[in-house]
Formats: sequence, structure tokens, C-alpha cells
Amino acid sequence: MGEKTSMEIIGTNQEEKDRKTKKTMKLITIIIVMLLVISIILFVTIYYLEGQLFKFYIDDKKVSSKSDLFVYDGDTVYVSLEDIAPMIGYKYYNSGYKQYTEDTSKGYLEGENEICTFEKDSNVIYKTPVNQVDYEYFTIETPVKRINQKLYITSEGLDLACNLQITRNKEQNKITIYTLPYLASYYTQNYNMSAVSTDFKNQKALLYGLMIIQNVENTDKSSNSKDVRYGIYKLGDKEIVGTKYTDIEFIESTQEFIVKTPENKVGIITADGETKVSPQYDSLKQIDKNLNLYLATNNNKKGVIEKNGKILIYLEYDEIGIDTTKFQNSDIKNPYLLFNNAIPVKQNGKWGMYDKKGNLILPIEYDGIGCVTNNNTSNSTLIIPDIKGIVVSKIYETENKKKTTLYGIVNYLGKDLVPTALETVYYVINNGREEYIMTFNGTTYNVVEYAQKYNDLEELNDETKASNNNNQVNTQTNAINW
Repeated sequence: MGEKTSMEIIGTNQEEKDRKTKKTMKLITIIIVMLLVISIILFVTIYYLEGQLFKFYIDDKKVSSKSDLFVYDGDTVYVSLEDIAPMIGYKYYNSGYKQYTEDTSKGYLEGENEICTFEKDSNVIYKTPVNQVDYEYFTIETPVKRINQKLYITSEGLDLACNLQITRNKEQNKITIYTLPYLASYYTQNYNMSAVSTDFKNQKALLYGLMIIQNVENTDKSSNSKDVRYGIYKLGDKEIVGTKYTDIEFIESTQEFIVKTPENKVGIITADGETKVSPQYDSLKQIDKNLNLYLATNNNKKGVIEKNGKILIYLEYDEIGIDTTKFQNSDIKNPYLLFNNAIPVKQNGKWGMYDKKGNLILPIEYDGIGCVTNNNTSNSTLIIPDIKGIVVSKIYETENKKKTTLYGIVNYLGKDLVPTALETVYYVINNGREEYIMTFNGTTYNVVEYAQKYNDLEELNDETKASNNNNQVNTQTNAINW
């Protein structure tokens, strides 16, 4: 076969180049199409994911958030307490309030006006004003969860805990949080007649569709004095009560109001403006949310009334409830109802206790409730949670005419657990747990162990009699024999 001519060789090379060019263009086209498809997929994926993530706003300002701020369980949204805290004006701490541990199963939020405590798997939150001891507890529908060593709460629980108004738009996947200062400012600016009350507690009424307004009237320019009157409106400018009271206090748990007349008498009205308790007292203070009990005062004498105004404990006492600032027990939730039953009262220098039904369960003959110690290694003690015990004291006169204070322990029903013969009762932290100690004749004993051993009242009384017969302490002390 003869050799190819130069023209034939050139033609062959050209065909080969054309084939390679077509192959290259085809490959480039495929790559371009694939890149386009990938781009479209990425765009759709990003768009979809953005649609699945919540757009997050605080006081109508969009904010960025950590990826684990929200956790979703079906239709339920959980919020990290630790991460949301600085966004809404709170500080977050692990442990129970005043327990000073790093227990991640407990936590509390500290705001400018209020402290709120939480616990893993609990649907109860406790709220107390800053620098006060009065607790108020609320039940939330879904318990607190611990996820990755952090406590999470539902958005519905967060609004109650931190005095927020939270809205969720499922269609737009949008969550908006309105803080209480923002709401108060908004309604003040948009309300033509009067300003919203500046009191933090009263501003909470906004969260329930109510508004306490204040109106300055009858200003005396010569003395620069102002007559401030308060009224109640429903959001939407519907008047419930005009600005006629000299003071109004919102009760969050019942959405009712303690009102004070120009005659300095207080009563209670409902959110509809109906009188629940006529203005007849010098002061009223809610001391239990669930039972709706109020501490009432007239002429410096105190008693307790029920929600309908019925007197539970007559107004004849000097003090009701315990000043818990002297004690470090973290489990004291309500200083007026210890263990949700015992109401301490003081009359003529002596203490006793009523129960929540108004029955006297501990005679008014004790000199004190609680044991205060100055020992740096121990802690002043009022209650012993594990046995629902309450420390009481009496002052005795010894044979040489000296006075000594001895302590005993009663339960929340007023029954003796340990007779009034102890030199002191206190607690220490042992392996991270509170351990309650009592001393008798210079020897220390574990309170809980003793109380559990002698939990039968008759057996306890027998021990008490034996002790007295052995004359270990002056027979007036009713001591026990260990």
C-alpha cells in the first residue's frame, strides 16, 4: 500500500483535532451542566434550611444566635437558659440559688429585679424579688430538660419565668421576644391619656393583657407635691377602673389587684373591677399563691385572710412568718408557710404555729424558731428538709439563775421529733450534701438518723421520760437520753 500524501495526513490530523475538540466541548458542557445542577441543589438546600431555621428577633430587632440556642422536639421549641440569658438582660448560674455549687441539674437566672430558679425534670419554677426572701412558685406545662449539660425550657415556660412576651409565627418560622421594659415603653408612647406604671411588679400586668396606668393630678406648685392616682385598663383602651386609687399592686398569680383608697385602706379587686375584699385593712400581702392567702394588718396587728376575705387567723399577732435572712437553708421557699403547712406566729414575745386551715398546731410558748449560730464551720438552721423538721427554742433558767437557750425539733404538723433539750442545731456540707447536726451534752448526733430511729411518737416520749429520770439536764428541759 502506497504512502499517504501530505494532504491526506493533514486531513487526518484535522479530523482527529475536531474529534478531540468535540469531546472536550462535550465534557465542558457536562461539567457546566453538573455545576449548574449542583448550584441549584445547593441553593434549594440552603433556601430550605433557612426556611427550617427560626428567624430570631428581640424587641423587633433581628439577632444572630448560636446553633444550639434552640432545640426542637416535634412542634415544641426549647431554649437554652444559659445562652438566652444575656440576650434578655439576665445572668445565668449553675446550681440552686445560694447553694454555690456547679450542679448542672439546677440553675437560676438573676435579673435586675427578680431571680428565677430551675431544676432538671421539674415543671415548677420559683421567682423571688432581688434582695428579698419571698418566693412565688409557678407550674409550667412542660418540665425543664437537660441537654448536653445545659438546661432547656420551652418558649412558653421562658415567657413566664423571665416576664417576656414570646410570639411564634410557624409559617414564617419566626420567633419574637418582647422584654418587659420594651412593652412598658411601647404602651406608654402609644397611650394618650397616662403613662404605664413604672413599678416592675405592676408592669407584669402587660403580659396578661392588663395595664396599670398612673395619672398625675392636682399638682401643688407651691409645695411641688404631686397627687398620683392609679387605674386599670385592658389593652385596647377599655377602662376597668379609672384613676382613683392612691396605689395599686398587681398580683401575678391571680391577675388581681391590691388597691389603696385615699383613706389609706386596702382591699382586693378582680381583673373585671369587682370588689373581692373591701378596703378595710392597713396593708395586704399575698403569702401563698395556691391557697390564695393574704397577710393582713390593722393597727400593727397581723393575721391571715382567705381569698374571699374570710379570716383564717385573727389579727392579733405581732409577727407572722419568719425572717429567713438569718438562715442559710436553701430549701426555704415560703417563710410564711413552712413546708406548705406551718404558719409561724408571734405574740407577746412567744412563738407558735398554725396550719393552713387555721388550726393552732404548736402552742404559743416558744422563745424562738430556728437556731442561729456564730460558728464559722456551721450554718444557722431553720428547717431540716429530709424529715420536714422545724427548729424551735425555749429559754430556761438554770439552778444558778442563769438563762440558757435549748433547742428542739418539731415537724410541719407541730408534732415533736426531738425534745427541746439540744445545745445547738446546725448543718455542714459533707461530700457536697447538707448534713444536719445536733449537740446534746457536748456530743454531736445526726438529726435525720435520730429522727428516723425515733419516728414513733410514743417511743420518742418514752426516751424523753427516761432522760428526765436520769437527770442529765435540768428536768425543765425535757431532755432525752442518748
